[in-house]
Amino acid sequence: MAALTITVLAASGCGGDSGGSPEQEDFIVELELPLSSYQEEPEVYGQAGLSPNGRNGTRIVIRLDDPHKATMEAEVRRGGCGGFRSISADYELGKVKDGKLTTDVDVPTRDIRMGYALVVREPRKDDEQARSRRVPREGFFDKGTCGDLSSAEPVD
Repeated sequence: MAALTITVLAASGCGGDSGGSPEQEDFIVELELPLSSYQEEPEVYGQAGLSPNGRNGTRIVIRLDDPHKATMEAEVRRGGCGGFRSISADYELGKVKDGKLTTDVDVPTRDIRMGYALVVREPRKDDEQARSRRVPREGFFDKGTCGDLSSAEPVD
């Protein structure tokens, strides 16, 4: 499995969030799908922008329409929003604070747009415990949203 390097840029506060909005990126995906089949609507909505960053990287800019009061977590999972292929995230992107996150991953944009979903979710109480003990997490979530990265549209 290839090594993953993530750089989280300032989303608020000191200095610059160089990825101001998803519309400034090359591709945009709507975060509008519920995380579980039993939900009719997601708890949160938003957009994510994707752009090549260097030869083998991708910048991801996340903006939630109505920032959830809790800090959310973002991750990329293999499979579409209708069914994840793995219980744990393939790429953990970091915390979405005040509805914003800009991060870089060492995966080419063309690859991350094929067969992956972007999940923004509220952390579950068992997440930290599962990470520390390397226990698999259950495959369902309570609050959050999802967007199929294969559906990302080019920005004009």
